Amino acid sequence: MMDKTSAVQLHHIVPVLWITYAAYYLGRVNISPVLQNIATDLSITQAQVGLLGTVFFGAYALGTLIVGELGTHVSPRWIVTIGLMVTIGMNLAFSLQTSLWVMLILWGINGFAQSTGWSPMLRIIAERFDVAETKRISTIMPFSYVVGTAVTWSLIGVLTANGQWRIAFFLPAIFLTGILIFWWLSGIDAPRSGATHFRMGDATSEIRLLWQVLLAAGLVGFIHAGSLLWLPSYVEDTTTISATLIGFAAAIMQVIALGGLFLAQQLVNRTGRVITTTAGLLIATSIALLVAILSAGTLALLFVTVALIVVNGAIGLVVSSVPIVLAGKGRTSSVTGLVNTLSSVGGGVAGFGLGWILDRSGWNPALMTWAMCALVASLLLFSKRRLEPTRAISTNTGKG
Repeated sequence: MMDKTSAVQLHHIVPVLWITYAAYYLGRVNISPVLQNIATDLSITQAQVGLLGTVFFGAYALGTLIVGELGTHVSPRWIVTIGLMVTIGMNLAFSLQTSLWVMLILWGINGFAQSTGWSPMLRIIAERFDVAETKRISTIMPFSYVVGTAVTWSLIGVLTANGQWRIAFFLPAIFLTGILIFWWLSGIDAPRSGATHFRMGDATSEIRLLWQVLLAAGLVGFIHAGSLLWLPSYVEDTTTISATLIGFAAAIMQVIALGGLFLAQQLVNRTGRVITTTAGLLIATSIALLVAILSAGTLALLFVTVALIVVNGAIGLVVSSVPIVLAGKGRTSSVTGLVNTLSSVGGGVAGFGLGWILDRSGWNPALMTWAMCALVASLLLFSKRRLEPTRAISTNTGKG
């Protein structure tokens, strides 16, 4: 593939990356609508079944750290291919299990495999397009995982309404096999890496410079991953929606939350400032959650949805635009891996932690925890706003 990217190539690369990453979520958030079913089938508590989320995000965090650096040196095409193959295998195996301990091992391996998508794909974007174009494209990519989540929840919610949760893992594995073929035939890859070996000094200097951003990513990951894991349960616990429609209702909330990504995209395009925009969205998230706590019934659900809308915009910028604008030359995959590692650590804490809070105190303390995390994260990000380059967003569709 040529080192320069034409407008025609742009129209090929971005859709393939977008579709492939959206499909990753078929084998990832498919567990959320059936957590209660698994807990009932295995006769375990919400905190215990929440360990599946903790193990997943813990393994994902380790994976993003390793794969992020690996993606700087190794072909993204091969990394994504291997990751999809492992996810397919783990979902098929998970559908056959009756032991929580075996499930934890399989879902942990799946978590590591899921880390093979984002960082290598952002490397392709960063190295195929110029700085202004990558900012614009990086605000498009987060739509992929929101759409992937909504489609998965809608499908799984309907198919598992009768309590037969195993189809939630068998069917996505079949779909992902088709995506694996689609990805390989696309031939998309990054230019051959000029980085010959790993240098610890690069990683440690990035951590020293960006520790506030990394900590903020962990807090935002706690909110976002917690919502992905527990939102269907929130709908079930706080509404009278029938079991058949719970997954669909949660999916509708995710579709509505696409508005947050549109909002983030427009704000970044208008101001050219990623860090300040993200901090502002997190403050709005905190306010919406606090209002939800003071409300009840439909009004509370409305403000939780508002919070979900805004935090989706924030997490989209945190895991895509933020690492792109702060990474040094040739280090996009590595910095993205670091940011996603901390985000995933937060998600791992959310798996068991939110289950523990829900078992003992209910949803209002959980929402308050999210609100405080959003507020602290906004302050941490705002403190690093001067590191961001302030070039205008390009309106071109490609270079060359």
